[in-house]
Amino acid sequence: MAEEICPTINKSALLHRRLMGKILERYDLTYSQYQVLKTIKQHGTLSAKEILVYLDTDKATLSGVLGRLEKHNLIKRERDPGDRRLMHITLTAASEALCENVEAREKECEDDLTKGIKPRELKNFMSVFDRIINNQIEKLNEETKKSS
Repeated sequence: MAEEICPTINKSALLHRRLMGKILERYDLTYSQYQVLKTIKQHGTLSAKEILVYLDTDKATLSGVLGRLEKHNLIKRERDPGDRRLMHITLTAASEALCENVEAREKECEDDLTKGIKPRELKNFMSVFDRIINNQIEKLNEETKKSS
């Protein structure tokens, strides 16, 4: 059974990313760009380091995404007056409106994906899935410690 879980999770994640990619094309956004915008919207002003932690990505990827978002006037970067090395990243009015539109489409997709699933079934699924994620994090931490 265990060998079936990971490929199924992976397939679902890939399909979600492809579906969102199709939706995001209409807004001239990539999935990675939207994830950055969504993270800033959820947490407010963030530093690049904080975004790295939330999205579990690498510096080079994030740097490119931030550069493109800034070029398209979807984020603002401002230096911290107390620490010139630190940049505060915020959304612009344009990106806030864009996020609202995409979130509405994302909600429609989620409603379609859970069609025919009872609320209790969905709650149980999410509980089990959260446990799987936590188990993966624990295992990753163990493996990281072994390789250090």
